[in-house]
Amino acid sequence: MQVTTKTLGQGRLTVQITLYQPTAIADFHQDVTRPLAIILPGGGFTFRSQREEEPVALAYAAQGFAAVVVHYRLVDQGPVLPTALWQIGLVVQHFRHHAAEYRISPEHIVLAGFSAGGYLGALYAGLWITDDLAYQVGCPTAELRVNALALAYPLIGLRLGWPTDPKLARAVAGDWPAHEADQVVTAQNPPTFIWTTQTDELVPVANTLTYLQALTRAGVSVRATIYDHGLHGLSLARGMTAFPKRFREDDPAFGAAFIQPDIATWFGDEMAWLDRRWQLDDFWRNQ
Repeated sequence: MQVTTKTLGQGRLTVQITLYQPTAIADFHQDVTRPLAIILPGGGFTFRSQREEEPVALAYAAQGFAAVVVHYRLVDQGPVLPTALWQIGLVVQHFRHHAAEYRISPEHIVLAGFSAGGYLGALYAGLWITDDLAYQVGCPTAELRVNALALAYPLIGLRLGWPTDPKLARAVAGDWPAHEADQVVTAQNPPTFIWTTQTDELVPVANTLTYLQALTRAGVSVRATIYDHGLHGLSLARGMTAFPKRFREDDPAFGAAFIQPDIATWFGDEMAWLDRRWQLDDFWRNQ
């Protein structure tokens, strides 16, 4: 595994990324072209949760994917929108344009967002087709396309229950008008995999339900799962991404709620969904 942190872009539009590239399997006597997962971690726009960065990147890598974590703009750097969307576009364009160099398949790119990162992913999925985004990144619109969108407990609209602080909402949206992801859905949205929990205490399930309605109206293919229990921010829902006992000494049982074996199946479900859409066994074998 090769892990590289680099900065893309120049001038006013830059973004730092961390790239995870699995080592070539020597038995094959050749390198292989890989799908790519572009990961947008959550964190409420005040930080980026590492529980949704490397553990998730390594989960994709274990399935043969290359993975890149995007260090998108946070509120302490100014309004998140629209700069964070331009940053995502810069990342997508970079890996499409340099696909041969990275041994990436430009037809197998999934944008994977968690919570706040899911909000950015959902906005991007609706806005990638716009002339403004292509102009800001400086490339043809076709180079901004992703082939699939995967969302975990995503924020969808700033009017749908989070944030409760109007100042934070303004810090996220700034003067950018297109800040409700369900309202920018078009038929050009990529096929979407989405999951959340009915009891999410931070980002109400109404976010996912509202987005599902918008995708369905637009005729976008969608696979959705709403679990009947579970806190916000489960990540992989396994012990490795659960908070340790000493994280909250007044409540040492707190972290146990982030271990949910029945919900942890979501990643395998996503892989099965991608396999069905992309015929991944054939993709690997036909190289």
